[in-house]
Amino acid sequence: MDYSRWSKRALIERLHNLDKFVSDKGLASTISADVAMDTAKDTDATTPTRKRQPTKFDFAQFPKRKVAFKFSYFGWAYHGLARQGNALESEDKRLIEGQFPTIEGEIFRALASCKLIEDESSCEYSRCGRTDRGVSGFGQVIALYVRSAGQYISDEEAEAELAKGTDASRITRDENNGCRAVLLPTTERELPYINMLNKALPPAIRILAWSPVMPDFNARFSCRSRFYRYFFSEEGLDIGLMQEAARKYLGVHDFRNFCKLDPAKQISNFERNVLDIAINPVAAQVQFVGDGQSAQGRWWQLELRGTAFLWHQVRCMMAILFHVGQGLEEPSIIDKMLDVETMDGKPEYEMACDVPLVLADCAFDATDVQWIHIRNPGRDFGNMTCLDRTISNEWGQLNTRAVIASALLQNLRSTCIPTLSEAGDEQLELTPWAQCRDKLIQAEVATRSRIAIGGGEVRSIRTYVPMAKRRRADPVHSRNKTWLERKGDKRVKTASEQAE
Repeated sequence: MDYSRWSKRALIERLHNLDKFVSDKGLASTISADVAMDTAKDTDATTPTRKRQPTKFDFAQFPKRKVAFKFSYFGWAYHGLARQGNALESEDKRLIEGQFPTIEGEIFRALASCKLIEDESSCEYSRCGRTDRGVSGFGQVIALYVRSAGQYISDEEAEAELAKGTDASRITRDENNGCRAVLLPTTERELPYINMLNKALPPAIRILAWSPVMPDFNARFSCRSRFYRYFFSEEGLDIGLMQEAARKYLGVHDFRNFCKLDPAKQISNFERNVLDIAINPVAAQVQFVGDGQSAQGRWWQLELRGTAFLWHQVRCMMAILFHVGQGLEEPSIIDKMLDVETMDGKPEYEMACDVPLVLADCAFDATDVQWIHIRNPGRDFGNMTCLDRTISNEWGQLNTRAVIASALLQNLRSTCIPTLSEAGDEQLELTPWAQCRDKLIQAEVATRSRIAIGGGEVRSIRTYVPMAKRRRADPVHSRNKTWLERKGDKRVKTASEQAE
């Protein structure tokens, strides 16, 4: 019924009639209840719900223990291993970390998310090796204090535990726990560090194992050796010459001509010890990559073990090996560059590409580190299963992309394009691009030098200048002195002004 045109008096009269009808039929109580319920619903809908305040995690209730983590990462999507200062301390630092993500930044976010650390400054963090932007790791190691499933106990309880045969290594006292006695749990009852962190980390970063360590353990200074691999294709390289040249790196040498100098660090000792070095085929180590029918499909790896390395040392060493492998330099160039009395300044050359470089392993004394991969040996293989599945998925995705790129390249090179007939009659004929490309490369080789720097990257230059004749940087002591004169005075002045 349309009431829009009714008068006020008519509407009031209509309401009185409806009330009388409801009363006569005995429906008044039912309608009142329905109206009250609708009113209550409207009230609940308009009343804002009170948000539950998150309970602050009380770290004081839980003891901490020092552990080492072994982890892997694909570095090409990150701006190096090291974070930009304390990545979690302020909004500005978090913004920088978001724009330039690092491996450590991801790890500290995961540690904080899992409530394993309260903050970065108090966990006594140390890393084994600092890898640069694009470089990956198979066995990187860090050490720090994290929350434990153990419990604080009194001195009397500690003595009782020892009396009943509890392993003395499970009862600890250190400054990070206020020198209070702590009863650490057995391995299978400790927090599942590997699972916890891997759930919070991106797939490109995986925790592989953990180990309890002593309070004085330092991932950097406790390391006995570091093992690197550099992967490269055989195309255009003389592997025999490269192997001959690589052996010249073996032993203790001054590698100032094989690194990038940072005058701010004022380094004066450039001697490093290369313990082992070899160039071996990848197929012997990685089952997913086999020897191809062409040099481009055959892959090799430089395997290098040393006690410590300078900044960009491995990539610089590999760059010179590429020059030797392409016949641009003799193996003896390494002897000349290691003789810093004769060649006292680093020649100008481009270091090898970062992506093929991997920090494959970090070695420690067996008494310092005992890696734990699974919580319950012989029974629980969940950690390894999850790791295998995640890394296999990553490999599958990358391999698929490589196959797609290969198929596109094949399509491109099989495309026929019009070219002049070889008969010289100005007639056009269709020729596959692959044939044209080969002829162009041959013509370019006659006039220009092509220098491989790894990772599929090639530089083309008109005239190759031998390494021994190139312009050199100033000697190290001169560059250090210049930096001190330019920067050191400013720092002294700044410090005195702050003191005033």
